[in-house]
Amino acid sequence: MTGAPFAILVQPWAYLLVAPLFGVWDALSLLTLSQHYAVLATLAAIYASIRMRAPRSPRPLPVRVGQEGLRALGALVALLGFLAAGAVLPRPMTSIQLADSDLLTIDFHSHTAYSHDGWEAFDVTRNRAWHEAGGFDVGYLTDHYTWRGFDDAEPQNPPRAGEGTTLLSGAEIRIHGRPTNILGDEARYRFALDTEGVQLDPDSVAAGYARNGRRPTLLYTMPGSLDQVRAFSDELPSGMIGIELNDGSPRGLEQVKSERAEIIALADSMDLALIGAANLHGWGRTVASWSVMRIPGWRQMAPAVLADVIEDELHASRRSAVLVLERRMPYHGGSTLKTVLTLPWLAWEYLRMLSWPERISWLIWTIALASLSSAWKARRAH
Repeated sequence: MTGAPFAILVQPWAYLLVAPLFGVWDALSLLTLSQHYAVLATLAAIYASIRMRAPRSPRPLPVRVGQEGLRALGALVALLGFLAAGAVLPRPMTSIQLADSDLLTIDFHSHTAYSHDGWEAFDVTRNRAWHEAGGFDVGYLTDHYTWRGFDDAEPQNPPRAGEGTTLLSGAEIRIHGRPTNILGDEARYRFALDTEGVQLDPDSVAAGYARNGRRPTLLYTMPGSLDQVRAFSDELPSGMIGIELNDGSPRGLEQVKSERAEIIALADSMDLALIGAANLHGWGRTVASWSVMRIPGWRQMAPAVLADVIEDELHASRRSAVLVLERRMPYHGGSTLKTVLTLPWLAWEYLRMLSWPERISWLIWTIALASLSSAWKARRAH
């Protein structure tokens, strides 16, 4: 994780008990799209080289081709099953712990089953449990074109924010021709949305701001063209107040890593908050980043009050409002060689960054599996 003296990563004992498996799933979840392709291509090449060195069967060529096809299909099904298990099975999560009680961790971008691309079983209860296991104090529900997730979640929120993980209101809509997250309840934006609830009209937003003075809070999501970013101002209330520096999806991670310097420069020049976002749709149990804000007394605030204070702080402090803490993972930086070598490079970096409890778990499992393998070979020989 990008270093911060007030924050530590926390891995529950159940995670450490099976650290080799859970750690590999975590590492794969943090790869960009190009790195995923490189890993799959490398595994395919390794499989092909193993099969090419296998003794040739005396059977006719059509039979051998059929057998090899079945073996390859079985290997592919096993790999896809392993990846799918990491995406859907419940398991312990690596979380974060902050030393300062005035700091809180926030996820500004998550979905539920109410989103068209969300897992149909991922309701608000599971969304809250995911955020709690990941060490978040607050998670924004930003379903596509609807606030129904928050309608379900609000009655389950704790009376005071410090008493449990709080889910706050938002939505992912379209404005200026692209997807954008907005913070706040539906009543604040309904007048500016089209009849389908999809497009937010910039002129209507400006008229509403001139009428009631309530500032809209819009966050630029990734992936997206940086040329389209416009900053919030009194003259452009439909502009952005923040932009994602980290996005948990493989496509989002690809862009935020490849254009990191440009995103930071843009935030500096436009005075935009840099935020971390899980872009959670119900799959996976790995947090890529946490957004940290300092709000004195937040633990005693009612959820609705805290939501207003978070937005006010974003508008007041903008660029300095949020600190993004990120999980470390090697990135190729556009290098073709590093992209090709993603799998061995990832393995080296992953093993190098293991904590001592994880190393002990790996050692125990390695010895146990080696012993079982030796016993199995001895039994076959006998």
